[in-house]
Amino acid sequence: MRVIAFALNGCPAGWLGAYGNDWVGTPHLDRLASEAVTFDRHISDCPEPTAARRAWLGREGNPSPPPPLRREGLPTLAPPPFLGEGVGGRGSSTTILVRANHPDTDGPDWFYAGWGEVFDARPQADDTSPLEALLRAFPALLDRLRDVPDYLLWIETDRLIPPWDVQQDVFEAYLEDEEAPAPEGRVEEVNEDEEPNDEVAEDEESVLEVDEEPHDSSDSAPSTRHSSTSEDEAVPPFADPPTGPFDRADLDAWDWLHRTFAAVVTKLDAELGALFDLLRERGLDRSAAWLVTSDFGYPLGEHGQIGLHRPWLHEELVHLPLVLRLPNAEHAGRRVPGFTQPADVFPTLCALLGSASPTGGRGFSLLPLARGEAPSARAFAITALELGDAAEIALRTHDTALLVATRTPAGDPPREPLLYEKPDDRWEVNNVRQGNIDRADELEAMLREEIQKSVHRGERSERGESQ
Repeated sequence: MRVIAFALNGCPAGWLGAYGNDWVGTPHLDRLASEAVTFDRHISDCPEPTAARRAWLGREGNPSPPPPLRREGLPTLAPPPFLGEGVGGRGSSTTILVRANHPDTDGPDWFYAGWGEVFDARPQADDTSPLEALLRAFPALLDRLRDVPDYLLWIETDRLIPPWDVQQDVFEAYLEDEEAPAPEGRVEEVNEDEEPNDEVAEDEESVLEVDEEPHDSSDSAPSTRHSSTSEDEAVPPFADPPTGPFDRADLDAWDWLHRTFAAVVTKLDAELGALFDLLRERGLDRSAAWLVTSDFGYPLGEHGQIGLHRPWLHEELVHLPLVLRLPNAEHAGRRVPGFTQPADVFPTLCALLGSASPTGGRGFSLLPLARGEAPSARAFAITALELGDAAEIALRTHDTALLVATRTPAGDPPREPLLYEKPDDRWEVNNVRQGNIDRADELEAMLREEIQKSVHRGERSERGESQ
């Protein structure tokens, strides 16, 4: 089979229409989702680029990578079956990795080893869009593959990673849309140690309201609430927000940041739409499987940080899109509610390409779920992330999310365990741990036990022992 995968690095699920966002325009991705199977609870096990690439290529031995994350020694590992042995195990090397990203977001060298070809469609300085080079090269690339019956075409873009190339007219359209609801993920200041307010977060789609009048904003954040977009008063996009802490009380900066990101997402959707049209023109909507996913969700101030500053494993960071369009739109519109994780991408690719997935791996082929033949094999999802001298682990079940900081940097305020009710508190605003201490302790014991099991599996895997 032909498989075409799009890795939209930095893309949070909550910014796409397929995952309930009705504020940001993503018509092309929405159409794709209507023709595809959407995995509703695709939760990262380690939301950072290197770990995601390891999972996608089946190079992660642990069910959940606990801190410290093991990232060294990977170049000595054998390539995945669909790379090292060729598609279908027939010795072919029809695998192409397309780098439509800037060099500073490249993965480690081992990620590029073993592919039949690494094709560069990198952004050029004089391009009007970071994906213009890909749009130019894509038709000829598809022409080269016209008579190839089985291949993997993997396309990576960092379009959603700052600094952003923002089209001014698209950004201004979001400034002018005064009736648009607030960006999903907006939160008001909440003391996470207090009891929750029963009147907020009534359902999964609810978005907490903020004061109508903005707080005093910093000089760096022009007001976007009633901004004129005339030529002499045009508001520039917040194109390069710094990674680090973010003041959630600064509503002007919040609007500026989120409306900028909305414009970037909408422009990316339009560019993807052009690529999807090329695929359809060549009949690849009938003969190929398409997959769309992401490595992590880029935090945009929802819990007081921009980017990968602290490993706080909230919804916006760990909930990723995963959409699988099968040939001829088989099982179009199906939604899979069970937990899936990035390690499942590897055995799914193997299954699509007719290549056997190694036994003992921690992932599962998603084809039975996509076809409605089986439920998810996971009753919960575990996430772990280490950033510098901070680390956190998290457990998500069908009705709860527990976040536990295992190491807090010196100078940071203490971060007690956080417990959220799911799916009601979608954006994880109301910490209910104080009223549910026994439940929180039970979940934390379960989480730590699972992390310990993963450590033992990883150690045995490194020694070459059977899983």
